[in-house]
Amino acid sequence: MPSPDFASVALVTVEENVDAFTVGLAADPSGAGAFLILQCALTTPTDQDAATGMDTYCLMDEQGAVHYGGVERAELTAGTLRLRFDADAAQELGVTDPQRRLSLSVPAADTERLAAGLRRVLTYGAPDRQPELAGI
Repeated sequence: MPSPDFASVALVTVEENVDAFTVGLAADPSGAGAFLILQCALTTPTDQDAATGMDTYCLMDEQGAVHYGGVERAELTAGTLRLRFDADAAQELGVTDPQRRLSLSVPAADTERLAAGLRRVLTYGAPDRQPELAGI
C-alpha cells in the first residue's frame, strides 16, 4: 500500500545523522510496512540545490517514491496529524486522497518530538515551499 495511505501511526522516529534530519511515521510499531519519511539536509541549501528544486525538505515512502516539498499544510492536534499534499506530491506518493488524516497511536512524548521534528523539517530551505503549520 503506498504511503501515506495508512490511517494510523504506531511509530514515530526523529533522528539526526551525519547528512540529514529525519522524521519517520510508520503504520506498524516495528517500522515494517507502510511508512512516510520527511527529511531535510543539515546544511543550508546551495544555489545548485535551488536550481534543481532540491532546496527544500523531501518526502519518501516504502515504495521508493521521493518528492521534494509538496506539503501545503501540516496540522498536529491531540492524537491526530493532518497533512495536505499538493497534486504533484500526491501523485508521486500514490496517495488516493491528498488530505490525509493520520491517527497517532503513540505516547505523548513521541507526539512532542514529532511536533519539534516536523517544525524543523518543514521549515527548511526555500520559504515559498514551506507549508502552513498549525499546532507544530
